[in-house]
Amino acid sequence: MLINLLAFIFLIIALCGGIWFWMKKNPTSDSDPRFSPYGGMVKPEKKEQPEGKSLTKQSAVAVSANVPAAAPSDDGNHVGRDRRLSERWRDWLALTTVIMAVITVVMALEASRATMLAVHASSRESNQWLQFQSKGIKEYSYQITKAALELQLSANTGISAEAAEKYRQAIKKYDEEIKRYKDEKEELMQEALSIGKAKEKNIKRSLGFNASLAFLLIAIVLSSIATLLRKKYIWYIGLSMLAGWGYFFINSF
Repeated sequence: MLINLLAFIFLIIALCGGIWFWMKKNPTSDSDPRFSPYGGMVKPEKKEQPEGKSLTKQSAVAVSANVPAAAPSDDGNHVGRDRRLSERWRDWLALTTVIMAVITVVMALEASRATMLAVHASSRESNQWLQFQSKGIKEYSYQITKAALELQLSANTGISAEAAEKYRQAIKKYDEEIKRYKDEKEELMQEALSIGKAKEKNIKRSLGFNASLAFLLIAIVLSSIATLLRKKYIWYIGLSMLAGWGYFFINSF
């Protein structure tokens, strides 16, 4: 189990490193200098006309007549498209964070439920083994009494037939009681083993749910940091934590 956990942690680190490297090579739209990180478009700075060099109306008309008309720029379209893409990934960021929060609540409830079931099963298992021990003590006392009666019957060879018959009836009665206690002990043992398996299963589920809950909380924290810093790669790293949640969630069954 420890080797599998270490290998899984190594894969998570490698995945996060790959996402970080890819984000470095492919910057998001938020890195566009024309787009403000606060949701607006950066306005170009106005170039002031140097003093003493203002154009007259006639010279302005002449210059405009000689200079060809500039082609319409697509900067506005690019900025609008980048803004829409940025808003889209933020919507996905908010949606995935809400979904992870809901799953976290469900996982916390399931972990608490599995823990309570394990505690209840442990108490029942202890009671079953106590009854098993009590039956064993009674069985042992009947075996001692039966053995004593058999010794007395074998030692008293000169007793009457009626007394010998009473010895045999008492020995038979103790033998039946011994058999009954053996059967009851077997039933108690099987029930205690069944309760023990249920207890182990609930303990495993509780540990798995708690481990998966830790990965979910890490993913939510990383998504919150991505929201504050407006960094998409941090969100990707948070989503990669869902692999850990799935691993421990599946292994808990």
